[in-house]
Amino acid sequence: MTRINVIPPNELCDQHLLAEHRELTRIPNYIVKKEGHVALTTLTSYTLGKGHVLFFRDKLLFLYLRYTSLHQECLNRGFSVTNKWPAEVKNYSHLWNNYQVTELDIMINKARIAERMPLKPRFTSHKK
Repeated sequence: MTRINVIPPNELCDQHLLAEHRELTRIPNYIVKKEGHVALTTLTSYTLGKGHVLFFRDKLLFLYLRYTSLHQECLNRGFSVTNKWPAEVKNYSHLWNNYQVTELDIMINKARIAERMPLKPRFTSHKK
């Protein structure tokens, strides 16, 4: 499973924040491995489950901005994390698109997060 949320990172519980920080780079790493020759999807809006990863393969700008904000939030909460964004992915400009998150995307994402919220949402005492 590869998490890609659309809500602000400061709204994520610690477990979801760290998991997304760790998992999101799977997409750019796969693109580097395939030298930019990856299958894309015809989906035009955010989805969960089947198609979730495919949807984001041509949205590297969105993923990069998301990863940067996740990384900063991890640091803000005092976690020791390493930036693992692959620099080589910049070579695949045809996949560097952004995505404009919609209110429906946020509603879908929040519903899924609520289903999977751990009993103890914070490892840290940091609160915003």
